[in-house]
Amino acid sequence: MSGASFLLVEPEPSGVPRPGRRREGSEYLLDTWLGDDLVRAHPAILVTKCVRDALEKLPDATGFSLVRARVKKSRFFRAHNRWRLLPAFWSVEVQGRAGRSDMGLTVESGLVVSERVASVLLQCRVRQATFRQYVGK
Repeated sequence: MSGASFLLVEPEPSGVPRPGRRREGSEYLLDTWLGDDLVRAHPAILVTKCVRDALEKLPDATGFSLVRARVKKSRFFRAHNRWRLLPAFWSVEVQGRAGRSDMGLTVESGLVVSERVASVLLQCRVRQATFRQYVGK
């Protein structure tokens, strides 16, 4: 992807991996969810069906895979959003190199995406996410 432009994306911070589970990284607790299709359960990145479907249609996409995630509401979430339903989420397993693959992580775990992945994300709801130009190696 030489010569391509990349963006640093900060998804809506929503939760964390669920502590004490045997299968690390497969279950997540959300403290909040404002409706975005891209959220962070630090360090994990979670997406809804809208993003998953669009990413799966992206030809020759590199640097990531998608795995169904089990997401639960935390006590805080239940106390403040008792009736809010959660959609199905998928965990984005990022293996790519920032600034080289369609998806990669910086040393600080920042999500870096190619322009074509950014255009996919912008087709879905990402109102809480911030996007800025990635200037890195």
